[in-house]
Amino acid sequence: MSSLDRMLRLLDLFASDRPHWTVEQAIARTGYSRSTIYRYFKSLAAAGLVASGPDGAYTLGPAVIGLDRLIRQHDPLLAAARPHLTELARQVGVVAVVEPFRDRVVVTHVETLPGTAIPPDLLRGLSTGLLDCAAARMLLAHDSLRRLRRFHDVAGHAIAKAGLGENWSAFRHALRVQRRVGFTVHAGAGALGALRVAAPVFGPAEQVVAAIAAPADDADTARVGELLLRVARRVSAALADQAEAPFRSSPGNGHEAIWRPSAPRTNGAAVITADRGSAA
Repeated sequence: MSSLDRMLRLLDLFASDRPHWTVEQAIARTGYSRSTIYRYFKSLAAAGLVASGPDGAYTLGPAVIGLDRLIRQHDPLLAAARPHLTELARQVGVVAVVEPFRDRVVVTHVETLPGTAIPPDLLRGLSTGLLDCAAARMLLAHDSLRRLRRFHDVAGHAIAKAGLGENWSAFRHALRVQRRVGFTVHAGAGALGALRVAAPVFGPAEQVVAAIAAPADDADTARVGELLLRVARRVSAALADQAEAPFRSSPGNGHEAIWRPSAPRTNGAAVITADRGSAA
């Protein structure tokens, strides 16, 4: 892992049950040296990704808020999904978009029918493990064989306890069945676990990029599953249309200017100089 990777992993320390971190606490958790932690926090603070409070503890910084606003406005998946999710919420009450993130999944959008009672923790940013809800299991079923094998190597006992197979062969079979059915039904734990049915959304490269999840009682899982499948297919088709749209060059010389940190472009918002990359 590179020094840059280790620095960015400091952001993983921040959670709802631990939103503030001192240098000493970060040293104890990571094992990094004091000089390294100071240097990493200084760089992250300069980029606006963390901020130091009056007590010397660090919290997430204003750049995170700015990036979240941009995602809400311009994320291709959410843009493709919103019209369909609004209609789906009228039929099932609440629906969530769940995306993979490293060894967990995270809620990136929640759509509700006004007046519908939902778990108070079911909000954008809620995260859970790969076995804990229907959406996570749906995403797991479509993961690569290499990543699944590695996951089984480290979580075989938890996988067996979750009812997904006593060994690697049984685990693969259980995931194959989930893919064949098309949607997953699982009553998990917590707020996201209450959304018992989930269906996959495919990106342009035929890779699953998200799951759409909704609640259902025992007698209604098949109907809700079919509803989710239809909506997921429409969202997948919208994503494919976005990918096939012709490139629109900027006016003027016909080419978009290359942005460099030394000459940032702004529209009145705060300048963010950190490069933006895609997750592996």
